[in-house]
Parts: sequence; structure tokens; C-alpha cells
Amino acid sequence: MIVANHTRHPSVVAAQHAAPFLSLVASTMLLLGCAAKRMANDYVFVVTGIVTAADDVPLEAADVTLEVSGPVYEGIDLVQTRHVLTNNTGGFVFAYISHKRGVTYAITARKKGFKTQTVSGSAPPEGDHKIRLKRLAELDKRDTAGSLVLTRYSLPTTNYSLSSHD
Repeated sequence: MIVANHTRHPSVVAAQHAAPFLSLVASTMLLLGCAAKRMANDYVFVVTGIVTAADDVPLEAADVTLEVSGPVYEGIDLVQTRHVLTNNTGGFVFAYISHKRGVTYAITARKKGFKTQTVSGSAPPEGDHKIRLKRLAELDKRDTAGSLVLTRYSLPTTNYSLSSHD
């Protein structure tokens, strides 16, 4: 008759007791690894530029609007549209964080007395944007069909004479 030995090897017992702990450590390392990978994929989203008049004079206090079409964040807040005013040298800066490169955007510059202009690009841009606004007086006056609108014209005149009828 064969008698089975029911005693376990000490290393097997230790492994069975350590399994829940090792599982917790492995899960934590996996979670931290994913978080580290996620942080490594954050990109700086910076768009800068200068707004000038057509004669290259910087325009202070021009309203510059940024509209983004991708995941861009200011802290944890999702950015879709932001406004800044240009400084005394006509400069503006938008600086945020994104989870991907190549996020597309549009910048619109406005200033009273000037024609609004919009430019677009993708981050990171190749350099600073240079936006030149034309004064409204410098623009051709055109109707909705694109034809020049006459600003000086003379009306045809008809000579009338008063005569008495007897």
C-alpha cells in the first residue's frame, strides 16, 4: 500500500500566499506604466504672432480669437475658443497642452477701423503668424456680386421750362 505525503514544499506555500500581493503589484505597475505613457504623449500647443496695419505698424489692443478643432487643454479645461488682446507691439500668444500633434486651428484678428482677417494652421506652426489688417478706407468698395460701387456719380438732369399757356 502506498501512502501519499500531504506536506507541501515550503516554496509552493510561499508562492500561494504571495500571489495576491504580486497580482496587486503587477496591476499597479501596469497602471503607472499606462499613466507614464499617457503623460509622455502630451504636446505643447503654442501659437504666436503679431498683428500690424498694412504699413507694418503694430496694432495694440486688436482682438485675436483662437478656435481649435482638436483636443487642446488649459490645465484640465478643454479649449475650444479663446480671446486675447494684442500687446503694445501687436503681439499675441496662445499656449496650451494637447494630447496629439497637428491639431488644426483658426486665428481671427479684429480691430475697429480695419477689415477682419482669419488665418489657419496646425500645431506646431512653422513660425510666428504675421497678420496684416487693411484699413477700411483702403479697401475697394464692392457690392455682394464683387462689382465696384461708384461713390461719385452725377444724375442726369432734364431742363424744364415754365411757360404760360394762354
